[in-house]
Amino acid sequence: MGNLENTGMREMVGKCVSKLAEKAASESSSGVLGISSGFRQLDRRIGGFENGKVYVVGGRPSMGRDDFMLSVVDNILRHTELPILLFTTNKRKTDSFSRLMSIHFSIPTTKIYEGGLELEEWCRLDKGLKTIADVPLFIYDSLTPSLHEVMETIRNYVREKGEIIVFIDCLQMIDLRNENGNPSERTAKVMASLKQMAIQENLPVIVGSMLNNTADIHEKNGSKRPDLTSLSDSNYMEEFADVIMFVHRPEQYRIYKDENGQNLHGKIQILVRKNVFRPVCEITLHYQQKTGAVGTKEEASLFVTKPAKVEEAFENLMEAFDLEEVVPF
Repeated sequence: MGNLENTGMREMVGKCVSKLAEKAASESSSGVLGISSGFRQLDRRIGGFENGKVYVVGGRPSMGRDDFMLSVVDNILRHTELPILLFTTNKRKTDSFSRLMSIHFSIPTTKIYEGGLELEEWCRLDKGLKTIADVPLFIYDSLTPSLHEVMETIRNYVREKGEIIVFIDCLQMIDLRNENGNPSERTAKVMASLKQMAIQENLPVIVGSMLNNTADIHEKNGSKRPDLTSLSDSNYMEEFADVIMFVHRPEQYRIYKDENGQNLHGKIQILVRKNVFRPVCEITLHYQQKTGAVGTKEEASLFVTKPAKVEEAFENLMEAFDLEEVVPF
């Protein structure tokens, strides 16, 4: 974890006051201490993504964990110029990018993969792709990367880009090569390293996590909501993470109304179960399974002007990106 440092009280008081002033200025200007997730309800409760902190996003398969994280990435790209480093540890970068495009343009992922876009969807691509071609998103798709590889990649991007935000889609896919130890010890080392990186480089780290094999037997009033014990090696997660949240879709368990009778069709719940210096909470957002988009987003003003036909939109894209001529129609 590095060398221990002695800090006198006067220096600590100075740092504390400076931090308070910094946070007060941030709150007065944006209402959010850290980088906004793009979801106001969530930002109000966790304060956005703050430098030096690690955020764990847990979820069972098919609950939308990756889609939630990609939707946050999309929100940050839409509203800031902050460079984003995204590690995809269990899929190709083209797959993650396709899903991100589906979220960004509200186009079903099957159409992104297979084609068959409607006129209006081609119009969105025609007007939108040109604007996002230069956004500062960097996708690193080393399958089961080593911990050393992850740490060095982050450091290299910090040196090159300065301030960044890091997303890692799955903690358990980070490999401790040539090292012995049980799974708990491995999780502890990865979490400790990510926390140290967040502090030393002064950046937020958002990391996805699988749940353990007993997750499905945890029930709370029949809701099957995960809790902290659902995390693999939860003790180490709780020790090093500043915020732990779970992505949960009740309708996957044929639960279509909450305890207040609210409709849960097409909804995704974000269950914040650890929240340093703040209370835990739950928020409910909209979820579009076909595109993966979480939350409500306003249509970008870029899409106002529409080409007269699909061929025109396609030709505009070909010209904008200097693509070789093909005839898809």
